[in-house]
Amino acid sequence: MNRTSITSRWFLIPLIGLMCLMAGGCKEESATRSTLQLRMVSSEANDRSLLPKDTPLEVSRYAVEGEGPQGTTFSVMSTTQNLEVEGLLIGNWTITAIGQNSGGVDLVTGQATVTLSPEPSPVTIELDSLAGKGLLNIVLRWNAAHVSDPSLQVSLTDEANNTQILTPTTNNMAEGSVTYSGHYNAGSYLLNAQLFSGSAPVAGCAEVVRIVGNRTTEGVIELKLDKYANVPSGFTLINHLGVPVQCTITGISENVEALKPLTASISTVETGEIAVDWYLDGVLVGSALECTFTPASGTHRLDVIAKGALQASSGSASISFTATVNGETGVPILVSTVMDNTGGMHIGIDAHAAFLSDGKILLASNQAQTIQVCRIVRDSLEVVHTYTAADGFITSGITDVLVDHTSNRVIIADSTTPGLTFYEYNIATSSLNKLFTRNNSYGYVIPGDLRFPYLTDLTLLRSSGILYGLHPVEAHVVETKFYVNSQENLYTDYYYMKYPAYNHPYAGMAISDSATSSALTQKEGSLLRIFRKGSFSVPFTNPVEFTSANTPYLSNVEKVAFLNDNNLMYATDNDVGRFMYANSTWEQMEVYTSDLDGIGSMEGIVQLLTDALSNRLYVLTPDSLLTFNCPSPSYALSHVNTTVLPSYQASRMDVSKNRDMLLLTSESNASLLLFRIP
Repeated sequence: MNRTSITSRWFLIPLIGLMCLMAGGCKEESATRSTLQLRMVSSEANDRSLLPKDTPLEVSRYAVEGEGPQGTTFSVMSTTQNLEVEGLLIGNWTITAIGQNSGGVDLVTGQATVTLSPEPSPVTIELDSLAGKGLLNIVLRWNAAHVSDPSLQVSLTDEANNTQILTPTTNNMAEGSVTYSGHYNAGSYLLNAQLFSGSAPVAGCAEVVRIVGNRTTEGVIELKLDKYANVPSGFTLINHLGVPVQCTITGISENVEALKPLTASISTVETGEIAVDWYLDGVLVGSALECTFTPASGTHRLDVIAKGALQASSGSASISFTATVNGETGVPILVSTVMDNTGGMHIGIDAHAAFLSDGKILLASNQAQTIQVCRIVRDSLEVVHTYTAADGFITSGITDVLVDHTSNRVIIADSTTPGLTFYEYNIATSSLNKLFTRNNSYGYVIPGDLRFPYLTDLTLLRSSGILYGLHPVEAHVVETKFYVNSQENLYTDYYYMKYPAYNHPYAGMAISDSATSSALTQKEGSLLRIFRKGSFSVPFTNPVEFTSANTPYLSNVEKVAFLNDNNLMYATDNDVGRFMYANSTWEQMEVYTSDLDGIGSMEGIVQLLTDALSNRLYVLTPDSLLTFNCPSPSYALSHVNTTVLPSYQASRMDVSKNRDMLLLTSESNASLLLFRIP
């Protein structure tokens, strides 16, 4: 934000009265009168603040009035520092001096009682009062599209540290604009503002405001949420009236590391004392020449308030900077633990969460029986919308959630109906619109003669528009048409099964993006079935079976995920491995085992996630999150990092569309872990 530097003063006007008695022979009248000799002198201070436009704050002339014995008065105007008033009656005088700018605006005033006597007696009047009342008109603006539930807290503090909360005179909160207007006594004030999105602070400022009598101080303050200003290496507070008061801030650059202590300092060549306050996003974080704080990731504004010993000598300046999470590329860094019931958020145990296409989060709480859309605010979450059964949503017994970032459709599986519910996510309003539901019947004829109690492992094959889900107690893969526009067209005539049927249900399923390859696992049978699409353009054809009896490190195999058509990642209870397709065969490649090769504990693996764009694999256990690289062209797995999750018992994870965020939920812990990925 552009700033204007101004200078304010305390003024001292020495009034030296030299009263001389006339020698003998003079008239009686002349012996009772004296001459008042004035010499105007001003001190200097510094100020950098919001100030009245086109209103100079330098005193360029002085208006002096006096009221004395027998009702006598005088009134004089001077543009110089020297002034004489002759012929004043000896006795008590009340003298008022007003300092004005070139436009005749009263800036400062002072008053003193003077007793004129035959003997000279020096008198000093201190101009210690700022004159009159002025109008303050401040507009605060922000990008309304980035704040779903805005609120403002704005206060004004005078030099005596009296604080009042301001009430908006014009409130366009929904459009991102609020105006505060009112008349206040002349002087310097601290304007402090904090913008909240829900209960989370997202922006703020601290400004020095100068009020001048009968004048308007106005300004527009932009509260930046997603754009970053260029930051100089330092700035200077300058007193334009005299010798510059140089104060330089160091330690802040345009981009800094989030979640790490950062120190900003201010140095000055002034010999006098100054009081310094630091505000980060409108919150006081320090009151010394040096300030250390730890910024969360995102955009921030740092304000410094410097105040000298003289009245109305406060100054302010601000800078904006970006704090980003630094670390090894692709390794998630924990930035926040979001607790249940924070700002109306319902997590509870056994929650499901998934990233929407615009970076917001869909949160389904089985415990609270709600579905919520939440946005990320400074490494925390705030609720945008909450849906319950009263809205016609199925909010209990949720077993899986799938978000399609291409169509913005959301599918939620439940065991209550049981069935699948289709929603459409509206990016413009961050809202869910219920489309239709399918029941739990499936089979070779519509509506089918088989029933499922619920579905898990929802997997979408975009090329065919078929959504697959695993039956929890049968070795069946249930099909649903995904892109249809009517409830009647959701059902297919087919589902995948093995003849004769396996004795155990499938525990894991994966389909490569092109559907060239697919895989199913049976944990109880330690069976991995990998398929390769042949003449039939459907998955689950041409199977090759691997079991723990003929292949090592496959005992209790469960989770599978494709990096690409030719590389399949799998996990057992405590192993992570890779199968590669080459020369028309699938071959087991490298395998990593818990507590070996320096990777730490990897017991009880619950999920795998692959990042095909970055050739990366994330492995989740209840107690840790592991990162593996699998670079092309070999795609060989290599361990990069293990992040320990003490006492959390993680159950599920999801990665954002932009691969810059990751979240975890738990079946036994009523909180959500939020990570940023450098």
